[in-house]
Amino acid sequence: MTTATMAEEPAVFTPPQQYRVSGPGLLRSEWTKFWSLRSSWIVLVCAALFGAGIGMAVAADFRFGAEPSVEGGVTGLDVLFGFGIGAVFIAVLGALFITGEYTTGSIRSTMAAAPRRTGVLWSKAAVFASIVLAVYAALVFATFFATQALLADTHLGGMSLSDEGVLRVLTGYVVSTAYLGLLGLAIGAILRNSAGSISFYIGVVLLLPELATMLPWDWVAEVTPYAPGNAPNTLTWLDTTGATLSVGASWLWMGIWTAVSFGLAALLLKRRDV
Repeated sequence: MTTATMAEEPAVFTPPQQYRVSGPGLLRSEWTKFWSLRSSWIVLVCAALFGAGIGMAVAADFRFGAEPSVEGGVTGLDVLFGFGIGAVFIAVLGALFITGEYTTGSIRSTMAAAPRRTGVLWSKAAVFASIVLAVYAALVFATFFATQALLADTHLGGMSLSDEGVLRVLTGYVVSTAYLGLLGLAIGAILRNSAGSISFYIGVVLLLPELATMLPWDWVAEVTPYAPGNAPNTLTWLDTTGATLSVGASWLWMGIWTAVSFGLAALLLKRRDV
């Protein structure tokens, strides 16, 4: 005698209302994750050392050392170039903020607690951007005031916030760093691998546009300013004369690349198993 069995559809578990993860709950969760990771503190310290440290060292060399001979057009804001280097650390931190969960497997717990996966991505982006904007704003403005005080008695002279273009450049350093960090986070969400995401950012986003300018084609030089890593450059230039992208165009292309990268990340996040 045979017994017929019916395959039943597994019941979908719906947590009670009081246990469902809300939007504010996701933000609190991502906030806690960020500050509980040692990598967050280490990378932020490295970014600060490169940005503020290099700026102070160069300004001190102008002030107390033998003033180096510089070409015309150099201003006191040029000592802040270290923040451009520090942005690489922030991009790496953005990638690690999400790939770390894939490495440890904790992403399964995250997605189980928040079935709406895109909500996790937006929460990570919001928390990460707010932290970077706050930390880098404090660093950039504090370094500006400190370096200009050192440069006041040099031939460069100290600059103030009221000088034309200064506030725009300082804001540009802060915003462009947050943008590059978000770009790293989106790449991490797409590739889901720490080493691969960091390699892709350094190789494709940073180095490839620079190497492409060596090719013997004029159109390449015209296109590279629109690359994701080059789009925010104009924001950090005091003199934008001759720049391919205007300040407004830089903002526009940063928005376009952010939307494209996070759009692809959200699409893949919903289609993948985890």
